[in-house]
Amino acid sequence: MNNKNNFIGERVTTLRLAKGISEYSLSKNIGKCNNYINKVSSGTITPTIPTLSLICDFFGITLSQFFQDESTYVSPVAAQIASRLPALNEEQLQSLLVIIQSMEVSGKPEDKPSGRPDKSTKKRRKN
Repeated sequence: MNNKNNFIGERVTTLRLAKGISEYSLSKNIGKCNNYINKVSSGTITPTIPTLSLICDFFGITLSQFFQDESTYVSPVAAQIASRLPALNEEQLQSLLVIIQSMEVSGKPEDKPSGRPDKSTKKRRKN
């Protein structure tokens, strides 16, 4: 097995496991024989470009993304968002930026509410 086969096989396995799909199921979804993905994953065979394109389509990524370095990998959802950005006007882009920034702030564990009211902000009873 050479490095090219090893990379392709490992990448297919990584994508498949992340999606929670079996080798058999992926093989059938791309119209190949039952053990096709097993052979790709083990490096026994190398998929053709059209077949690799089918695999990428299944995972919602491009061939370029398939071969990207993991450190520069963009998730399929992020790629979908990025592909729609040119259609937005400046005001919409600013609104989206505000939303993303608020998610970044609220995404920090120390900033997440515990679900319990803060004792310092108890409501006073009206008499």
